[in-house]
Amino acid sequence: MAIRKFRKQMKVITVIITVAFIVSSLALYVMNHITYSSTKNYALKINGNKIKIEDVLRSKNMISNNFKNEIDEDIVGTLALDQVIENELVQEMADSLKIKISSKDINNEYNNLESNFKDKEQFKRMLTAQGYTKASLKKELERSMKSIKLKETIGGNISVTDEEIEEFYEENKFTMLQGLSLEESKEQIRGYLKEEKAGELYQKEITKLKEKMVITDVDPQFTNYLEKTKVEKEGITFTNVDYNKIYITFISNGVPKDKALEETDRFIDTQIKILKKAEEYQVKLEEGLPISLQVKEAYDGIYNAIEKKITPTQEELNSYFEKNRARYDIQPSADAYISFVKIEPSDLDKANSEKKAKEILVTVTPENFASIAKEKSDCPSSANGGELGWFTKEQMVSEFSEAAFKGEAGKIYPEVVNTVFGSHIIYVQEKDGDKVKASHILVKNEISQETIASKLKEVQEQAEKISNGELTFGDLPLDKYLNTNLFNGITDQGYIPGLGYKENLTNEIYKAPLNKVVAKNLDGEIFLFQKVNEIKPRKVDLSEVKENVERDYKAQKATEKIQEVLK
Repeated sequence: MAIRKFRKQMKVITVIITVAFIVSSLALYVMNHITYSSTKNYALKINGNKIKIEDVLRSKNMISNNFKNEIDEDIVGTLALDQVIENELVQEMADSLKIKISSKDINNEYNNLESNFKDKEQFKRMLTAQGYTKASLKKELERSMKSIKLKETIGGNISVTDEEIEEFYEENKFTMLQGLSLEESKEQIRGYLKEEKAGELYQKEITKLKEKMVITDVDPQFTNYLEKTKVEKEGITFTNVDYNKIYITFISNGVPKDKALEETDRFIDTQIKILKKAEEYQVKLEEGLPISLQVKEAYDGIYNAIEKKITPTQEELNSYFEKNRARYDIQPSADAYISFVKIEPSDLDKANSEKKAKEILVTVTPENFASIAKEKSDCPSSANGGELGWFTKEQMVSEFSEAAFKGEAGKIYPEVVNTVFGSHIIYVQEKDGDKVKASHILVKNEISQETIASKLKEVQEQAEKISNGELTFGDLPLDKYLNTNLFNGITDQGYIPGLGYKENLTNEIYKAPLNKVVAKNLDGEIFLFQKVNEIKPRKVDLSEVKENVERDYKAQKATEKIQEVLK
């Protein structure tokens, strides 16, 4: 089980690294060509080990991309350096536990990563743009695999008692466990609690290592990024790393920068109040916890102390139930296996795109290129007249780069260029050594109704095999059938947990007979699904849900009391 889980997580690493390559190649190319004032090739030393400058800069670039460059550089730098330091400490912890990754496993992951690119040459160019060699990328993969295996090891040493499982069940059986029996949910709860405990233990171990670590020989350009006290009130300290992690949480939720700073200050003030009130309620906090876990334990302790003192009367429960009846009535829901079918343009679709592009090619000139691009290009760059700016060979797919660098400056490339994105018309504006400035018009490979119909027929054949027991949803090929899974709690309002709102799909699921395997074309998207369970709506009496109502009533009153306490 652990090995299968490890393999699954490594697929995630491969995807993350692939996306990182594609998203950040331009910024990293520029970054790798900056001349630094320092003659050192490392940012600092942790316990005597050198941390490379490019590791910190790569981390900075990834964080900047994730937040669309909306965060100030000092905040990005602080978070990036903390991330790199934590990664180094994780490696130290893994080494101390003698966690090793075989060369075979590293090579397999390297090959998996390489397979995400069109050809080996494109992959090599992307490595170069990222500042990696084959050896250094394998080292990065090894570090990532060690990190995952470390968390597996930590989780493997954690036990969960039956009492803990029963307590969790009582608190959550009407919410996240959706009315399952204790026996039905026991292993699910055990896994959840083990994962939660492992995460907390992992954070505690990292905190301990941070307290003991020795940082030396810091390059001056990174001095401001080191962790230091940011807020200190009533004997409680928040570092700049603590502060910035809270700040970016507000930014992630769409709060404007200035407002996010205000909310962060207010949030920290509330956390300090929680920690101080914990002392009044005699809540004992475990030593060595990071500040975020201290606050969590303090809040839980205060909440539990208050909740134990709440004893609702029957009249209060009746009133609460009537006001919140909709929460307790049985709402319609369904469980279904769902697979999203990947549809690729056919050769005929590609030929049609190329034909359209050739028709446009004979009409364009350097003078009218921008206006035609605005009118006819399917690329987002059409808004800027097809402008792509300056780029190197490594930054574009090989077919496009070859044509752009082969073309003559100031002229339209004489042929249509086909890539995975469609058919391109390229205007080579300027050349400067290993860089080209160009614009393009893209005619996307549009998937025709004929292609969709052909694919639907193929999927219907698979549906028949699943119905006959020849296949299961788990047997469907991952490269053609995406996000194949059992989705529970699908609402009649169109919401699929884990996928979001898909009203057309949920309508079809609700209309379908139970256990029938259905292949459906919905507005050009093909889905394969099988409804395996459906719950009909029903009104309930208080007697059926009294325990649930009492828990919710006490939770509301306890929360209200905490809000009063923290004013």
